[in-house]
Amino acid sequence: MVEGSSLEAPSVEVPRRSSLRLRILFLIFIVALPLSAERMLALLSDRRELIVGVEDDVRDLTRRATLAQSEGVTRARTVLDVVSRNAAHLLQEPAACVRFVTRLVNEVAGIQGIFIASPEGDVRCAHVALAMGVDLSDRPYFQEAMRSEDIYMTDMLVSRVSGRNSVFLLRAERGAGGEPVALVGVVLDLQWLSRIAAGSAVESGVVVEVVGEGGTVLVRYPALSEVVEHRFPDHPLTRAVLAADEGVVTLPGFDGKSRVHAFSRFPGLGLRVVVGSDTDRVLAPIDRKILTTAAAHFVALACFLLLSWVAAEQMVIAPIARLTRAVSAVGRGETQRVKDIGVREFTPLVRAVDDMAQRLSQRNSELRTINGRLASLARTDGLTGLANRRTFDVQFSQDWVRARTEGIPLTLVMLDVDHFKAFNDTFGHMAGDEALRSVARILAAATAGTSHLVARYGGEEFIVLIIGGDARAGIAFAEDVRRLLVDLAISHPGAPRRRLTASFGIASTVPTPEGNPDALVAASDAALYEAKRTGRDRVVVQVNGTHEERSHPG
Repeated sequence: MVEGSSLEAPSVEVPRRSSLRLRILFLIFIVALPLSAERMLALLSDRRELIVGVEDDVRDLTRRATLAQSEGVTRARTVLDVVSRNAAHLLQEPAACVRFVTRLVNEVAGIQGIFIASPEGDVRCAHVALAMGVDLSDRPYFQEAMRSEDIYMTDMLVSRVSGRNSVFLLRAERGAGGEPVALVGVVLDLQWLSRIAAGSAVESGVVVEVVGEGGTVLVRYPALSEVVEHRFPDHPLTRAVLAADEGVVTLPGFDGKSRVHAFSRFPGLGLRVVVGSDTDRVLAPIDRKILTTAAAHFVALACFLLLSWVAAEQMVIAPIARLTRAVSAVGRGETQRVKDIGVREFTPLVRAVDDMAQRLSQRNSELRTINGRLASLARTDGLTGLANRRTFDVQFSQDWVRARTEGIPLTLVMLDVDHFKAFNDTFGHMAGDEALRSVARILAAATAGTSHLVARYGGEEFIVLIIGGDARAGIAFAEDVRRLLVDLAISHPGAPRRRLTASFGIASTVPTPEGNPDALVAASDAALYEAKRTGRDRVVVQVNGTHEERSHPG
């Protein structure tokens, strides 16, 4: 019992030293943090009040901007109502109709054009001669407007007449029986809306925008070419303003700058007025004050923590650091044992790490062996022992880049065993597999001692990549393999020549920056198809887009 007591005393010392350090740190925190937190919360409260004030200001600006913009849109809707009610009568006198709509365009601010089309989509009255006779029947907005019972507003589109981005207000006028008699369209004057937006942005740092239903920015002040008349359907601000009729959000604008945005919808239309205020200008002074105060408190807190840390460094941190370096050295394989740290409490851990290091060394050796085998299996076709399709694709891409850099040719020889399905049906799949292995052995022998890559491309297809050799080298190689396969004389009663044969397709090129490696594979495949189409057991090469037969059984 005495011995047990003497052993417990040292084990308690380190926790007490550690616990004392933690208690000191805790006391520093409970003294310093409440003071810092109170000051920071006060500053954050001031900041929040400023943000609320900015939101109220932006909301008020949005109401005023919406009223200003509504004036122009209301004029356009009023003109649309007037022309719609008289559309049938106006179309009976085209000349008078043209004079009437031209006068409206010239006298009513906020509209850029007016047109009246027949139910079939033929424009019969317009303020400009170029619009007369234009067929709108194939336009989606025409079809939507003809189906709509109310005013239909288009998203921004390119006008066939002016060639400029435009927005139309459309209404299908209907007869007593509900049948359409005319389609009336009013073109909104986006420049006039822009001038109204400019008059609404009375404060510095304020941005006024008019956004369409599809997320198109129709108007912006100050104007920004990369934003105005561009669509932002997936922008966070677009999703926010289209989700409700009005509201306030703090999001990046369409130009990427963060603002407080207030938005409001035009009654009966898919237009939104969005007003954004740059909060950085208002919040920058208090943000700097918050950062300065926080920095001062954190510096003072850091000084207290540093003093406490230095006191515990030599007693706790240094031994742990030495142990960590020793264990890391074992983990990196630099040593098989952990050196004695000089701390009795670490002795069991040191022994456990030493034991674990020995077992890990043995396991790592086994894993390296297994990984080597797996890497080989991943690169090799399991049936033939040749490279597989994946290995070929990787090597082909690398050799294509190298050949393009060095200006040397690449040649592909693709071969397919003739009537192989009939061979399998006659002799069975095991015999078919053995036949494929025989073909693979011929190809491996033919490429022995060369830099050629031979791979099983799939099923009974094989492919050979010849680096630095042109089409003549591919022809010579293919003819040798074809003759070797004939000499092998594998019986195939289902084939016309009563023996197993193969067809060959060859394509060659010198890669260029504009070239495509897939095109070379497609060319060799096309040549192979031509060889099979013209009788099999032959070599066909593609030259300048045409096929030339180089050998056949006669």
